[in-house]
Amino acid sequence: MRSINALTDSLAIPALHLVAAGEPSKSHLGGSPRLPASLSWPEWKGRKLGFLARLSLPELQRVHPIDWLPSTGALLFFYDVEEQPWGFDPKDQGSCAVLHVADLQQALAPSADDGDDETFPRMNVQFRKIAVFPSTERPQVEALQLARDEHHQYWDQLDSPYQGLPKHQVAGFPAPVQGDCMELECQLVSHGLYCGDSTGYTDPRAKLLEDGAKDWRLLLQLDTDDDSGVMWGDCGTLFFWVRADEAAAGNFQNPWLVLQCS
Repeated sequence: MRSINALTDSLAIPALHLVAAGEPSKSHLGGSPRLPASLSWPEWKGRKLGFLARLSLPELQRVHPIDWLPSTGALLFFYDVEEQPWGFDPKDQGSCAVLHVADLQQALAPSADDGDDETFPRMNVQFRKIAVFPSTERPQVEALQLARDEHHQYWDQLDSPYQGLPKHQVAGFPAPVQGDCMELECQLVSHGLYCGDSTGYTDPRAKLLEDGAKDWRLLLQLDTDDDSGVMWGDCGTLFFWVRADEAAAGNFQNPWLVLQCS
């Protein structure tokens, strides 16, 4: 029998797993974004977006440098938690936002007051470097032609880096819930093609656009989290995507979000 580790170890790439930190941190899920006075709270359809996370880039980069992200400041993540758009419709543009702001001067104690701004209770997080594997839908795994029992072993391997914790993650391969063609979906939908069915993928324009799918990177993956009382759809996951060249330049004005659930 072939060794699944020997077959697949070379496929792994680094990512950062966000885990609870019971200590002061500049990075957190939920709580208050602590927006600079010069910035307005992002809105869509006349209502404020829900605040999801604040990630300190220096804290992140210290654990594992990501060359397509800035080294200074912090990223604030927002989403329409009321409507929870799926992201397969061009009309969903604006339902999420990412702001690049100055980092906090001091880390926040777990008990720090967040006032009335929080969408969800704050949970301080720290970053843990992990190695993540591509899903079985990716061509590098399909090329292995895994047998049925090897598939089962590989599925276990896909989950093992998270140690049973929610799959909150920065960079690396996504952990898809439905289908693993999100880079292409982001590329097509952000260019005006509806991808809620096959029409966007079969549109003649799709062939001209598909090469740009390689430019998209997973910025943040937010899992359903029972401990925080946060659920996306039906036990689903949010995926924030950005183009690598824009992110490297500190431009986060054009993120695209995909919601997947079972």
